[in-house]
Amino acid sequence: MIGARAIPLPWVLVAPGLWCVAAFIVLPIVSVGAYSFWTRLPSGEVQTVFTLGNWREFFTDPFYVAVLWSTLKLSTATTIICALVGYPPAYALSLIGPRWKGLLVVMLFLPSWISYVVRTMSWLHVLGKNGLVNSLLLGAGVVGEPLPLLYNDMSVVMGLVHYLLPLMILNVYIGLQSVDRNVVDAARTLGATDWQAFLAVTFPWSLPGLSAGCLLCFILSAGTYVTPLVLGGPGTSYYAALIYESVIPQADWPLGAALALVFIFVLAMILVAYGRLVGMGHMFQGIK
Repeated sequence: MIGARAIPLPWVLVAPGLWCVAAFIVLPIVSVGAYSFWTRLPSGEVQTVFTLGNWREFFTDPFYVAVLWSTLKLSTATTIICALVGYPPAYALSLIGPRWKGLLVVMLFLPSWISYVVRTMSWLHVLGKNGLVNSLLLGAGVVGEPLPLLYNDMSVVMGLVHYLLPLMILNVYIGLQSVDRNVVDAARTLGATDWQAFLAVTFPWSLPGLSAGCLLCFILSAGTYVTPLVLGGPGTSYYAALIYESVIPQADWPLGAALALVFIFVLAMILVAYGRLVGMGHMFQGIK
């Protein structure tokens, strides 16, 4: 239309993404928030009657807070292990030539071609009483009876590390790609040892990729459901499983919505705190 104000091109390009964010993120969160204030009758029926009972139950029952805290601790342990175990292979991957690099990256994600549920359940045959680890220990005479390696926090962390380690390695590898090898060589020329050059040049420049990997692993491990369900057993409580139990078996949608909204808020606050400590711009500056 003549005389009409033209929409700037950047807004035209970003509009589809904004619509997707609004439709698939903002709108579902708003719907969950509305559900959390509705009333569930003893018959299981949900009425659109305003109540604060669901939120009151969360804040007055210490069980929910304890499960949330336990989940955050397990996610932190998983993230730390992934960072410590994933950094060396990512560093080695950044040093090898292009001939083998592509093959190793494909091999890194080769387990992802198998179903996540199948990969998780494979740990039952590794850590079980008659599993591989206990069979080797019993056969070598190290132990006299099978160790309780399954259905505890340790087995959950191992399953999560198995799931998230390739993502950590890939993010660290991408961060290491920004390292200028000429600067490393210059540090060595000036008398720095290999270890000193790594601490002064390589490691600081790889922090954006390491930060992105830690953030991704923490959020995914905190929100996962299958791994705690399969490897945690009845003695392990995980927050995502708690939401599932409220919504599906108990059919208490308002309480499940309140629990989910608390979880979203906690993760958002952790993301904000992480951004203030690390700096979101610093985290993504090496990822291009």
